[in-house]
Amino acid sequence: NYYLRYKDGDNDLKKSISKVPNISNEQEKEILAFWKPYLNNRWAKLAFDIKWFNVYNKANLFGYQLKYYIPDSFYYCIVDTYFSDIRKSRILDDKNMYDLYFYDVNQPKTICRVQDGLFLDANYNIISEDEAIRLCEANKNIIIKPTLDACAGSGISIWRFSTSSVVDLRKKLRAKPSLIVQAVIQQHKVFADFCDTCVNTLRLVTLIFEGRVHLCTAVLIMGGKGAVTNHLHRGGIVCGIQPSGQLMPIAFDGKLNRYEKHPNGIVFSDCRIPNYDKCVDLVKRLAPRFSETTKLIGWDLTIDEYGTPVLIEPNLSWGGLVQIAAGPVFGDLTPKVLDQILEKVRPML
Repeated sequence: NYYLRYKDGDNDLKKSISKVPNISNEQEKEILAFWKPYLNNRWAKLAFDIKWFNVYNKANLFGYQLKYYIPDSFYYCIVDTYFSDIRKSRILDDKNMYDLYFYDVNQPKTICRVQDGLFLDANYNIISEDEAIRLCEANKNIIIKPTLDACAGSGISIWRFSTSSVVDLRKKLRAKPSLIVQAVIQQHKVFADFCDTCVNTLRLVTLIFEGRVHLCTAVLIMGGKGAVTNHLHRGGIVCGIQPSGQLMPIAFDGKLNRYEKHPNGIVFSDCRIPNYDKCVDLVKRLAPRFSETTKLIGWDLTIDEYGTPVLIEPNLSWGGLVQIAAGPVFGDLTPKVLDQILEKVRPML
């Protein structure tokens, strides 16, 4: 598992590092002096790659402390595994269970589901495959998602009544042993104006630390013009969010290209997330529900056409942190967070 996590972070680095200038010798000395106490074992040393700071330095346009950035591989291998029980997280992070976990939260409407090859309706009653087909047809436009291990949107598909066949729908419903079928979200105009061909999402990272829930990172991840996904390495664009809900003036794509406006012409600094405070309150309220399993969660939300926050999913483990747009994931808490990991992990290694 460690090496899978390291590889994931390393792959992200290789995608981002092309033509990125090196940090100065002075910057490198400051970073290494800060990080030296935390690289106290071979696993931490292996997970730490100074080249990540070349990436962060290029994206650090707003004066964040460069040494406080956490290399993605270190975050995945050390930080995330410290705050999360990986086995429990994988068991709990099943999209077919969200209607039970979040019974009191706005979510995409569930049409039907497949659990280990068994067809169920939205209320978990057993139905036939033909009945599932009828429910899908009645809702016209649906999105079909794997309920487990749908990393970076893999395996997600859309079926439209007007352009697709029942044969195609049946094939999609048999593609995985466990699926959830949901109605397509009508997103808020502010979101749709960026890209109306995919769902644009907020990524809010919460950490339960020192007895309270902290909002650590907040970004808006948008699809590019005409995109079908907002994934960063598939043409997506990410922009940091200020505490007021106002977008930062500069956004980035997965290759660290800078944008002051979206390819469709919308200026980022002119945009504010509708009901952003409600989104933050929501994830802070939900985070303790999983505190026995994980203290660190990456939440994906959107805003519907009425301005209501809609929970897409929690990433109970291995959730991306997107520091290029929002600065160091833990901000000024970084030394305290790393100190706690150092203190608790050292006797175990």
